[in-house]
Amino acid sequence: MAISYEQHKEVSPHRTAKPSGAVGSRIPKLRLDMLKWPGRRIKAKEIIFFTSQLSLMLEVGTPLTSSLTAIENQTKNPAFKEVIQAMGKDIEEGLQLSDAMRRHPQVFNNVFISMIKAGETGGFLQKILDRLAEMQEKRQALIAQLRSTLTYPAILCLVGFLVVVFILVGVLPKFATFFAGKESILPITTRLLMAMSHSLQAYWWVYLISTVGLIVALKLWKESEPGQALIDRFCVSAPMVARLYNKIYTCQLLRTLGHLMSSQVPLLEALEVTRATIRNRHFSRFITQIMEHVEKGGRFAQPFTTYPYILDSVKQMVATGEEVGNLPTVMLRLAGFYDTEVDRELKNIASLIEPIALMVLGGVVGVIVASVILPLFRLAHAVH
Repeated sequence: MAISYEQHKEVSPHRTAKPSGAVGSRIPKLRLDMLKWPGRRIKAKEIIFFTSQLSLMLEVGTPLTSSLTAIENQTKNPAFKEVIQAMGKDIEEGLQLSDAMRRHPQVFNNVFISMIKAGETGGFLQKILDRLAEMQEKRQALIAQLRSTLTYPAILCLVGFLVVVFILVGVLPKFATFFAGKESILPITTRLLMAMSHSLQAYWWVYLISTVGLIVALKLWKESEPGQALIDRFCVSAPMVARLYNKIYTCQLLRTLGHLMSSQVPLLEALEVTRATIRNRHFSRFITQIMEHVEKGGRFAQPFTTYPYILDSVKQMVATGEEVGNLPTVMLRLAGFYDTEVDRELKNIASLIEPIALMVLGGVVGVIVASVILPLFRLAHAVH
């Protein structure tokens, strides 16, 4: 059974407010690990706790306003307490939960609100909350895995940098007078290090200003349109990293869209909301292509066949899921499978990065030590 635009053309009660996000738009500037709220921070784990607790209370038959009051009393973050309290007042005044959440876009994004709206309309809000909690937990697990993969190499690089600076500033200057006038017998590495040591001591302020300027320039470039375009292109097409990033983006697309569709959100609205959550412009444009194709009456799976950054297995399974009329289930199964793949690849990358970082750090320190010790042996030999 193919999914076409005609099947989702009717105006749905879910679409009370059009989700934001223009063609090719990027995800709003909200960090997944820490959501900012006027002067304070609301952590993603607090959102997960809120979602899980609300689902549990609704499951045991607690009224919505009483559930929000109970969760507010359990919440320690003052900023989040204000949000929950405001939502409770809005609901008491007659608003639905989704409309109350829509007044706090810094906390609840379009996917969250659309799925809550679908649950309210269909009468299965508690199940929707369970799905949202699952989505958030999987996203946090991915972030945690990425951090654990990069933390150790980052610490090694920082330690290596500090060791090099210490040797250049604190150790080599003590040998400067000893090596003075004997440059002809010094190895080129020693002469180079001595020059670097002198430069760092004399012009440390230039290096400091240059480093800060470089960091600021990189940040501005990263946020600029050309910078974002280049980074997005690098993520989907660069050797070594493209396969991993494409799996991550594909998982995000399949899981978000699968949950929205299984929550009875209309296809076009689900695609529009999903597009706003994708960080990469190439995948956002791909979703736009799907929307345009479906609006013209085409099959949902057709754009997948020509998109180069989607794995062949995903293309085949999406087509099969559309044919049998069980597309949401297929997409969620694929997302779960590639979650495992991403986790395994990240662990493999971590197992490769750690020894490489150790070898590089050891090599740098070894060259520096050798550049100091070897000249001493040469000078001792020349004296004898």
